[in-house]
Amino acid sequence: MQKKTFLFFFVFSLFLQAQEDISGKYNNIVITPEILLGKTLPSNFGFPETKMYKQLLVNISKNQKNTPKQWAHRLKGLHTGVGLGLTDFGQLDSLGVAISVLPYVEFNAFKSKRFKLLTGLGASYFTKKYDPITNPNNRAVSTDITWAFRFLIKYKLFATKTIDWNLGIGLSHHSNGHTKLDNRGYNAILASISGAINNPFNKSSLLENKPPIPQYQKSRYNYLELRAGHGWNVLAEAFNTTK
Repeated sequence: MQKKTFLFFFVFSLFLQAQEDISGKYNNIVITPEILLGKTLPSNFGFPETKMYKQLLVNISKNQKNTPKQWAHRLKGLHTGVGLGLTDFGQLDSLGVAISVLPYVEFNAFKSKRFKLLTGLGASYFTKKYDPITNPNNRAVSTDITWAFRFLIKYKLFATKTIDWNLGIGLSHHSNGHTKLDNRGYNAILASISGAINNPFNKSSLLENKPPIPQYQKSRYNYLELRAGHGWNVLAEAFNTTK
């Protein structure tokens, strides 16, 4: 099930990069190398002592500015993309490293073009996990693959002709969703520095060959929505064992 989820997010993120106009498909691409530093918070009593949290991400996104879609128009400055990352949680012997694939969206915030919000949800593969014999103090995750979530508030420091330099603060979370115990999860507080390389393939926009972007007007609708769901009980130490 988790492998299928991982594959779904990976394929979905690639789909987001697809362009409707093949002749100009590379001009809206943005490649953003990103370095994040921070602190992994203790997940349980006796959690291993950690040094600095370190993460390297390479984000590949599409600037939706010239997309004639209403959802892209409503969310000003929207970027959709996927990040590929390698994370050191600050204790290689017990916590190991994580390899992550994180589809995300990024958009303007606080009515400013300098501030942006970034949120992403994907999956991570861990090289170390909880084991009652060989790794008893790391009760954060007990599966090889987990959900991965990140949230950042970004601020544009300055921009050159091709690169936007940004600082950010935020958090990350890794958890298997309580599909197996132990599962306290990894939580980290982060600071980020990144450089967004706009149009790295140096392709012309070819806007003259594209249809004009519609001018959408504000509108309101009344609707009635009914929902139903089906799931399973979340595992908890009060009712379940780690076996």
